[in-house]
Amino acid sequence: MDKIPCFLCGKKLSVRTDKNGKHYLICDPCGSQHFIRRKQGMERLAELGHYFHQERTGLAERMEALLRVRALLHEIDKLKKEIERLEFEAGIIFRDEEKLRARDAVQKRVDFLLAELERTAEDSDEEQ
Repeated sequence: MDKIPCFLCGKKLSVRTDKNGKHYLICDPCGSQHFIRRKQGMERLAELGHYFHQERTGLAERMEALLRVRALLHEIDKLKKEIERLEFEAGIIFRDEEKLRARDAVQKRVDFLLAELERTAEDSDEEQ
C-alpha cells in the first residue's frame, strides 16, 4: 500500500499491519497514532493511498501553496500584535514620534503581505 501523509504534520507514513491483519499508522514526529479497524475503513484507506499516489504532483503543489498562505497569515498576526504594542507605547497625550513611525513601517509590511496573500489566491484560482 502507498504512503499516506500525516494529517497533523504532513510526514509520509507507511501503513502497517498488526498480527490480526488490521491497518495502523504511527507518526513519530508528532506522536499521532491512527488505527483502522473495520473493513470499510481499510477499503477507504487503500483508496486514499492510491489517490495520493496518482495525484502526488498536484497535491504537492497545493500543499506548498497552503503552507505559504499559513506562513503569511502567521507573520501578519505577529505584525498586528507588534502594531498594537507600538501604538500603546507611543502614548496618548505626549506621542512618541519614533514609535508612531515604527508602527507605520510595520503597517506597510502588513499591507505588503496582504497584497502577496491576494496574489497567491489569484494564482491558485488561475491554476484550477
